[in-house]
Amino acid sequence: MRVKSLVGAANPVPAPERERQPDGLSARALTELAALVGTPSPSAAPRRTPRRRLLMAAGACTVAAAVVVGVTAVLSGLEEPGGGPLADEPFYASTAELEEEADLIVLARLGAGREETADDSDRTVATAVVAATAKGADPGRTVEVSYTTPGSGPETADLTEGKEYVLLLDAQDDGRFTLVNTTQGVYEVNGGRAVAGADNDVTLSTGVLKALRLTS
Repeated sequence: MRVKSLVGAANPVPAPERERQPDGLSARALTELAALVGTPSPSAAPRRTPRRRLLMAAGACTVAAAVVVGVTAVLSGLEEPGGGPLADEPFYASTAELEEEADLIVLARLGAGREETADDSDRTVATAVVAATAKGADPGRTVEVSYTTPGSGPETADLTEGKEYVLLLDAQDDGRFTLVNTTQGVYEVNGGRAVAGADNDVTLSTGVLKALRLTS
């Protein structure tokens, strides 16, 4: 009964203002009512997050997601056609560039290899019996060739024990030789011809082939 009398005694407010208050009560009536029964007053009403802030937050999340997708797409694109990681070794566009890079060019038969691990990579070291030399100092009867073990990664040459190859080699400080690269450092010899690998469209020069008694 006391609450009803207080509500009835409250000063009325203009109709438009009354329409904006809950239950049609004036601000003063609501304040007094809150003091008696614990009802939250208008000033205690929770503030709503502005729509603009919500839209900005949603936009920021969308942009962040787009950036992540874009970076993932770029990284996924760094692959060779076969699906392996993109090779970072040098590639030579012409015969002159390729042959200039090599310290030694020989015709040799690859011997049995032994596997070693160096710098977290698997390597095979094999002795190759030299049949002819087209560039570089005469290495003698054999050369020791170090190359990434076939099948151990994306940058491996297709070398097989007992086969004859033209090898384009770089000299190393330890006396061994390495291929100038895995795709152009090896030409398989087949029927007196130097055959380039599937991913190599650079042919050897006439001078090199003549010195090795081969044809292209």
